[in-house]
Amino acid sequence: MRKRVMRMMGRAGALALLGMILAGPTNRLWALGEKSQEAFLRMRTVIFYDTQFSGRKFKVGDEMTVTGKFQLLPIWPKEIAFTGISWLNFFVPGPQFLRVGSWINGRFMSCSQLLELGGTYEYKTITRARYPGHWPVGVMLSMKDAGPLIGPSIYVDVDGSHEGFTNPIKTLLGNTVNLEDYGESRMLMWTLVTTLIGIAWLGFWLGRPFTTRLGVVAAGRAKELISGADKTVAVIFALGTIGLIVVANVMTASQFPHTIPIQETIIRNEPLPPEPSRVEAKVLDATYDVPSRTLAFRLEVHNTGDRPLVLKEFTTANVRFLNEQVPGNAWNPDFPEVYGGAMKITPSEPVAPGETKVLEVVMASAEWENQRLTMYHETTNRFGGLLFFSDPTGARSIIAVADQLVIPKFGVTQM
Repeated sequence: MRKRVMRMMGRAGALALLGMILAGPTNRLWALGEKSQEAFLRMRTVIFYDTQFSGRKFKVGDEMTVTGKFQLLPIWPKEIAFTGISWLNFFVPGPQFLRVGSWINGRFMSCSQLLELGGTYEYKTITRARYPGHWPVGVMLSMKDAGPLIGPSIYVDVDGSHEGFTNPIKTLLGNTVNLEDYGESRMLMWTLVTTLIGIAWLGFWLGRPFTTRLGVVAAGRAKELISGADKTVAVIFALGTIGLIVVANVMTASQFPHTIPIQETIIRNEPLPPEPSRVEAKVLDATYDVPSRTLAFRLEVHNTGDRPLVLKEFTTANVRFLNEQVPGNAWNPDFPEVYGGAMKITPSEPVAPGETKVLEVVMASAEWENQRLTMYHETTNRFGGLLFFSDPTGARSIIAVADQLVIPKFGVTQM
């Protein structure tokens, strides 16, 4: 008896806790879920860079523009299917923003686009603030069979009131409708009708003595549970539902004689022309020191240009590491990416034209742990990202690192 009471109290407590969570304020969300994705998924598939948000404070009805570039790294992880069929997405918790449009390389995202492995693409997305609040927003590339590949994100504040917000569009017939409430009464009416039909159907079968029917089934006489009257009722429900669908279709066709089916197609989108590169670089080896949270690698660099080059930045999984020994190469709080910290280069002197040099690159940062990018936990102990070189004129050369093995160092003798 006591156990039963305790069990009931436990269930009541769990229900109360669930009710408090569901009834609590929902105008804030403190996590976006990027860290739930595996490190190899975020570091070796798509790297976003040059991302810019048009602001962080808006009023209801204001437009927000996000621009930038991304590269599909040339060596795709074998654990993830690559189809190239992609959709540029904008994520926000709920319908707090209204999507106006998205473009990749200037092509409007009217449907999915086929992108090329190793290609670099320029993107833009425009949204409109819909509800006031403090919202996390960002971009991501959704790829068939690979899932969402998340880009940089920020928090924005939206002031004002949703009351009076409209979303007018002009149809192909020249009519202007407000999508905020267009067809709302019709949707509610049909939802109510179909729900009542479902309730009636369930009520007909569940309204009978349950225990008695279980006993009949246990006795091997289940067929006796369905009488001739039951079959008649089932036929009436079936014919009534079919008739209702026919009537609804006729009503819709009479009210909207000009319709087109939802379009389903895929557009091939060629990548941007390769930018002139003045450097060749490859990673010779890499280690991750677990106690000090330090990724280090040796990089063989050959300057093929006529100006000295320096390695300014390494970007991976929306985390940026900067070579702060380069004048003016400091972190800007407006960057939407995560600041990984300083990147130390040894030797620090620029790579002269025609010179081949091996650089020691060291990035000690707690963000390897905070962002769950510690590769040694995974079966594919490799890293990827983009290296940004620059000459004195500011011209940059971008090198992709896509599949470099990382040796973990645990700081103690392993037995």
